[in-house]
Formats: sequence, C-alpha cells, structure tokens
Amino acid sequence: MRKITCHCEQTFSVDLPETVNLDDNPDIIRDIADGSFLTCICPACEAELHTDLETDILWPSKNLKLKLIPEIERFSFMSGKKKIPEGFQLVIGYPELADRTAVVNANLNPLVMEALKYHLLEKAAEMSPEGEPSVYFEKLTDSGALEFHMYGIKKDEVALSVIPPTLYEKVKAMADSEPDGELFSALRNGPYISVQNVFSENNGD
Repeated sequence: MRKITCHCEQTFSVDLPETVNLDDNPDIIRDIADGSFLTCICPACEAELHTDLETDILWPSKNLKLKLIPEIERFSFMSGKKKIPEGFQLVIGYPELADRTAVVNANLNPLVMEALKYHLLEKAAEMSPEGEPSVYFEKLTDSGALEFHMYGIKKDEVALSVIPPTLYEKVKAMADSEPDGELFSALRNGPYISVQNVFSENNGD
C-alpha cells in the first residue's frame, strides 16, 4: 500500500505497485500508454488522480530496468542528491515513462530518439520563442514513420510531427559511429537519457 495526498488534502492508502514486470503483465504497457497506470480515486472527493510515484518497471525481454521518479524530484536528481540504483535507466515524470515505454516497445533506440527530439525542439523554439515546448514519441505509423506529438507551441494545441525512418537510421548511424559526439554526450546524464539534459541546461534551470 502507498500513501497519497489528494488536492483536497485527504491522505489515504492505495494499492499501487512499487515494481512491475511488463513481461509478466503485458497489459500494463497499454495502461501506461493510455494514462491509467498509477491512477487512483480519492475516497473523499472522488477525484481521479494520475500519479507519478516512484516505481520500478522491469522488462526482461527488452533488457530494460527503468525507474520512474516524480517530476518534483527532478532537481534532487540533477543536483546529485537523488541516487539511482546501478543498472537502471531513469525517467522523470509520467510523460517520460509513457514516451520511453513506447520507444522501447517499438524497438527504437532511446538515445537516437532524444536526439531527434532535440532537433524538433530547436525548430519549435524558432517558431515560438516565448513558448515552453515539449515533445513525446507517440507511435510508428503503418509506413514505418515516427510520429511525435509536440506541446506548448500554441496554447491548447498539439502539433504533429512525422519523421521518416530514413532520418532515424541516419541519426542512429551517427550515434553508433560517434557515441561520444557533443550532442549524444549532452543527452546523457548517468542513467538519465533525455533531451531535458540539454534544454534544462540551456534554460539555466
């Protein structure tokens, strides 16, 4: 059982897992994608709460051990106070969990995907200098193209960006041949592979 405090200030215990195995429970892959994973109902106000509680996601067939930590612990990790167990990759906040699960499920390379996001965010910043864009992988299309959803360019709108598989393969070849190149190195922070390592630094956060 895990303790949760609702926006109404009610604190209650809920049966949400601390560790899941996606090979043993493949339905959780769908639950992560549709946002129902780690969701509960407040017994006081009956609000539906979407949490990002610290959770270990194990996926042996993909050789993946993933640790989710809440968005509120981002600074704690970035400042070196939050330690991640050896052998785990890290995602911060639920959107990153959904993104990484979709990437791995599609047999795509997370580092390459974060590099593609970097270029998409650069273009988004040019289009909307005052915005705070974010981008997440959605799915592979029937043609094999990579579909991304971008937020924060225009208020209350989601922009769609589709990248051809040839571009993915080109960036992957670069990552394979120059894994310590400037961008690929900047995208890695120990167990945390994310475009946020670059953009948080650029924003002075």
